[in-house]
Amino acid sequence: MIRNLNLSLFLVFIRLGTSCALGADSSGGLSPSEQDAGYIERFHEAFPPLENPPSLEEYATAERFDQLYLGEALDNSLLNVTNDAGGIAWGLAYTMISLNEMYRGASQEKYLDANLRCIQAVMEARDDKVGKKLWTGTIAPAWGCDKYAKRGRAVFAVHTGMIVYPMVDFLDLTRDLSQFDAHRSSILASATEALAFHDRQWRNGPGEGEGHYIALDQEDGLDGKVLPGNRLSSMGRAHWVCWKVTGQTAHRDRALGIARYIKNRLTPSPDGAYYWSYWLPENPVTAPATRESVEGEDTSHGGLTASFPILLSREEAVFGKEDRRRFAQTVLQGFGRLGDGILMGDVTGNPASSPNYVWGTARWLELSDADPEVAERILPFFPKYVATPYPLDLAFLIGRLKERR
Repeated sequence: MIRNLNLSLFLVFIRLGTSCALGADSSGGLSPSEQDAGYIERFHEAFPPLENPPSLEEYATAERFDQLYLGEALDNSLLNVTNDAGGIAWGLAYTMISLNEMYRGASQEKYLDANLRCIQAVMEARDDKVGKKLWTGTIAPAWGCDKYAKRGRAVFAVHTGMIVYPMVDFLDLTRDLSQFDAHRSSILASATEALAFHDRQWRNGPGEGEGHYIALDQEDGLDGKVLPGNRLSSMGRAHWVCWKVTGQTAHRDRALGIARYIKNRLTPSPDGAYYWSYWLPENPVTAPATRESVEGEDTSHGGLTASFPILLSREEAVFGKEDRRRFAQTVLQGFGRLGDGILMGDVTGNPASSPNYVWGTARWLELSDADPEVAERILPFFPKYVATPYPLDLAFLIGRLKERR
């Protein structure tokens, strides 16, 4: 069966609510070398080294991706598609993104065909299609979830962004492929209706050109609070690609507003990196700070937070080449600073962090253009410690190896 993400495990990693990062004062007085040694021991407990690890060339192949995630595996993953426990947002959506990435790297339409099947199943699972009410009594044109909110079923912006992004990215990739034309209008309608459901959560500001979403009718006690960076980035990606597909400037303006909001709240460090916490500060960051002084966001959430700025940096929109260099240093000075395939559980590389939050790190390989050492820190992790990579990681690994050839 396709490994879309075992939710009982993955939802330990991807939590909606509070940061998992541990502060820099939780070391118990140990020296830096002792702290790192303690982390390495815990890392090896979480990720026992594989016996006879394969070469990267054997590990990351299109044939292996197809075997793991197409055919019967894909068929099984599309049985009983539901987001009731977050299964679409934190499972199938990642497979959808990986299929888009595989097409980018291989230009083989079988990956688009597979993603179309996923998208159709996802559209049919929307709450208004299956008649499921939120705790407020509303039936939403989006994908509700019964977890996280004690009040009952709720729609989370981070889920909507995660699901819509690969849908509109598919439309962007297929704009010149006429065989998909018959599906374009229904996919676009489903995606944009879901995004529009969150309009009531949008707020301009507080700074010039900034914008953000707030929590409403979600977890208890969060109403009115600005969403964490990872949730904002999820929506930002969806709006940015939706603008590319539709040409509607409202999507572009929201994406750029979110980007400015995030950029103004990242902490530049003297070591050249960006660091940040799960909850971005209310006010813009005005001075550099060391990584030790930042309560870093866990590595899995942090990768999602960084994904939108990294996407925009390719096009010099709010973020640019200097920002790419800083995010590359987040790898080298932060969670990848130990080397030898050992990755740390928060973006600052805090040795008190949990290795259980090392997930989705292959997405950072894109930053190898800013510093080739990024690949040297991340690539060894997979064949040394991960027997079977998740689809998105494998797609990024395949793409990176193709670039190196």
